[in-house]
Amino acid sequence: MKSRWSFIFAAIATTLLLTGCGTSPAKDQESTNGSTGVVENVDKGTVTEGKVPDTEVDDSQGDIMKDAKLIESDEQNYAISVLPDYSLISEEPGKDSLTSANNEAVFMRIETVAKEDSTYDYLAENMVAVLEASGDGSAPIEVLDEKSIPTAEGIENAKVLALKAETVSITGIIFERDNMVVRLTIYDSPEEEYFEQFLRMAETIVTK
Repeated sequence: MKSRWSFIFAAIATTLLLTGCGTSPAKDQESTNGSTGVVENVDKGTVTEGKVPDTEVDDSQGDIMKDAKLIESDEQNYAISVLPDYSLISEEPGKDSLTSANNEAVFMRIETVAKEDSTYDYLAENMVAVLEASGDGSAPIEVLDEKSIPTAEGIENAKVLALKAETVSITGIIFERDNMVVRLTIYDSPEEEYFEQFLRMAETIVTK
């Protein structure tokens, strides 16, 4: 009898010991997934330890144009938002220049015409001749990169032509907006340092 009770006590002690030391598989899984700071990147299916992946922020038009001021043309029926260090100057009837204070050789010529039948086609064809005359005589190439084409709300039929010479990069832009045709000629440095700012300002041109 004594041997029997010893066996029962030993069995109970063993059960209590296993219950106190063991953990359930579900709790092990919860501890592994919930306490290590591992975050899954849903898009790429990768795992980054320690922090949530940073969100990339594009340099949007709003960021570039936050300090711009709306200025009306003295000679033409449009207004444009102009960045600091740029000036809008009237050259002659039908032509303005947006100049950079940081580089007097860099500027954007602005021409606006009321939209009528064949006006757009005429100015688009003439733009090729303007670029050729301004460069070294080589033919301009149409730009298809969306980042180099004006796309703001209300802009239609945008077309961009570019020509690179040894000392200058020349870009011609034409589009329709607010019942007018806008034609721009950008004279930039060979590295096109000012192009994006000119493009963003061009996208703000509206009828005044």
